[in-house]
Amino acid sequence: MIVHLRSLFFTFIFLVVLESIVFFDLLSVRNGIFLAVFLIVFAIFAGWNVGKNILYSFLLLSLAISSLGLLYFIDNIYERQIFGVLVSILFYMALLGIKRICKNAFDMTARSLFSASLIAIIFLFYAVVYGIYINFNIPLWLFIGVHFVFVTIATLASLRAYSSDYKRIFLYSIVIAFSMIQLVWLANFWPFGYLTMATISLMFYYVLWDLVQMVFLETLSKKRMIITFLYCIILTLTVLFTTQWLLVG
Repeated sequence: MIVHLRSLFFTFIFLVVLESIVFFDLLSVRNGIFLAVFLIVFAIFAGWNVGKNILYSFLLLSLAISSLGLLYFIDNIYERQIFGVLVSILFYMALLGIKRICKNAFDMTARSLFSASLIAIIFLFYAVVYGIYINFNIPLWLFIGVHFVFVTIATLASLRAYSSDYKRIFLYSIVIAFSMIQLVWLANFWPFGYLTMATISLMFYYVLWDLVQMVFLETLSKKRMIITFLYCIILTLTVLFTTQWLLVG
């Protein structure tokens, strides 16, 4: 099932509202604030209506907030419109993944679809949070705290498809969140732009998340761990050597 009419309808509303904010350049006016609040509330409603779980509402809420935040960092109106379309496609993928996961948690296609949507949402979240932290005077404790809460809840939502042992899921989610805030603290000293830091953070998160899901699937092995870490190291070095360093001095 790649078409779900209710999810399509919700996605259409999401697209119209987001493109209205872009088209009428409402980022800095009162009408824009109203539409932004509506979009956030609607995302929460759509997640609950399709998934019947507050964790799914949180994921779509994160997507809505991240999308609105990243619009601020995109200057060209045509790029904003393209971004709105791409985010709406992601919104539909997330809804469809949620629907299929709720219908059959053991459906591997559903898991793959939901996991891909989750990774994309996490990247957008990292990008907007790093962007705000770099460009505005945000306290480090708040920066780290927001990361910890988001990663914990997002990981909880994703691991529900692999186990019904909520204590175990919560424990692994906390472990991943604590590991990520160590990276976030180190990122405070990195001379990179927000997209680079978001990319590196996402890669490390994916490694941790992939190891945990292999634990639940009982497919974890030394060989797979070594291969996963090697891929992460190679990709990280590639990003570091190809990105612009923002040195201050």
